[in-house]
Amino acid sequence: MAKIIKINNLFVRYFGSDKPVLRGLSLEIEEGEFVLLVGRTGSGKSTLLNVINGVIPNIISATVRGSVNVANHDPRKTPVHEMATIVGTVYQIPESQIFSLIVDDDVAFGLENRAIEPEEMRRRVIESLKLVNLTHKMKHPTFLLSGGEKQRLVIAGVLAVKPRILILDEPTSMLDSVGAEQIFGLVKKLNDEGLTIIMSEHRVERVIGMVDRIIGLKDGVIYIDDEPHKAVAKDLTKLGIEEPQVTTLYRMINKNSDYYPISVEEFLEIGVANKLEIISRREDDNNTTIAVSVNSVRFTYPGSTQEVLKGVNLEIRDGEVVSVIGPNGSGKSTLMYLLAGIYRPSTGYIQVFGRDSTKLIGKDRVRLIGYVFQDPDQMLLSSTVKGELEFTLKLADIRGKEAEDRIKRITNYLNISDLLDQSPHKLSVGQRRLVSVASVLVAEPRILILDEPTRGLDNAMSIALMDLILTIKEERGMTLIMVTHNMRQVGEYSDKAFVMYDGTVAFSGTPEEVFEESHKHPEWGISPPQVFEVTRSIGKPTASMRRVRANVA
Repeated sequence: MAKIIKINNLFVRYFGSDKPVLRGLSLEIEEGEFVLLVGRTGSGKSTLLNVINGVIPNIISATVRGSVNVANHDPRKTPVHEMATIVGTVYQIPESQIFSLIVDDDVAFGLENRAIEPEEMRRRVIESLKLVNLTHKMKHPTFLLSGGEKQRLVIAGVLAVKPRILILDEPTSMLDSVGAEQIFGLVKKLNDEGLTIIMSEHRVERVIGMVDRIIGLKDGVIYIDDEPHKAVAKDLTKLGIEEPQVTTLYRMINKNSDYYPISVEEFLEIGVANKLEIISRREDDNNTTIAVSVNSVRFTYPGSTQEVLKGVNLEIRDGEVVSVIGPNGSGKSTLMYLLAGIYRPSTGYIQVFGRDSTKLIGKDRVRLIGYVFQDPDQMLLSSTVKGELEFTLKLADIRGKEAEDRIKRITNYLNISDLLDQSPHKLSVGQRRLVSVASVLVAEPRILILDEPTRGLDNAMSIALMDLILTIKEERGMTLIMVTHNMRQVGEYSDKAFVMYDGTVAFSGTPEEVFEESHKHPEWGISPPQVFEVTRSIGKPTASMRRVRANVA
């Protein structure tokens, strides 16, 4: 096929920086290819995508040297609105690309700006909504769509302009498994129909079986460029990138293979599952102290008539690590708001270490419960990192030398002591996440709530952050509550998981018990990790890679 993208010796340097982000990068992409772009945060992925669509240098100022040819256009010399008819781009947060209140109006937005004839516009709107399976929501308010529906709406708006290339930058980072599978299925269908796809995605395991090629960036240069099986054979983890768990399992058995599986089916076909040994889950320590007790809690947001929580009951023991999982809109974050005291139950009650949560105020609440928001920018309010930590300590009524000692201790632990005088708003995504965690941990709460703690972080950074939090948790004897869509994370770190569905706790148990039950309930939006499916096939199910050993004798 013809080359639709040709880049040669590309250098990109942002103003104010002496170091180029991309260094002599060259690549070609054929029309109709499905390319997965991977790399650690800061490797140059977003920069490369923004060069291809013309955002750099036309909107984001940077020095760009080298040859860039996209469908016979140089994006640097082509107006952005014209490049948008060639390259459509879908970003992480769908709300940033939704401009209208009604679904069909939003799809028509880009066409109206291009003065498309009304009859042609209506035809394209209907055609695009059919492609993303949203015709039944044509007159629906955009703000009432689910996360997956919003992302599909954005894709419909991009497709209506009829681009030849579709770029997706972490398109499923905010979606549950159901929403993510809808997006991946849609993108695969579009690729099968001939659209060129370039996708940047941290969670490689979920998409690797669909792509033709993997391009891995490291420090601004291409480190890996191959078809999926050959790419994983070069060990993606060296780039700080997630690789399929079955690839890791097979590498444990055969370190020098020329072929590595990327799906559960491929692993089982090789016939080596019986060489895996499973370490038993550690016995319960029988701690009977209840940290959190939720009793018949119902909740409706002020001004709304729709009940979000519909009689929630659960208990979390002191020192446990629990995950709260389930589809978007099931009530997970709302329940966390109630635990943290942001809202009060409409009916029912919540106890925290035996105390009525509605009567916890001021320093008592800050010292008992810490809440790290999904988006760190929603909780970073001060002009300096040190100011963020001092604000929490002031709320906890901790002052003087004790406050200084705590700031020093937690910033050293998280390796951010050199950032104390910097503005948190100018830090990288990973650094802002660390600051948000530090601003809560500095009060040394007995319960720590983490809402999607690793969203937007690469694999290496995610593992480092979670291991660090677990270390602090063990040292301080904290109870840890995580809200997450990352089932690998649930399997690796959780003692117990609660499944939220339609405003209630539908099921609870160990990760293995939850994943087993999820096979009967696709509506829960849970995709068990590969290690669970493999070990389940040999009758020894585990959800944690840390409990698997290879018998290669």
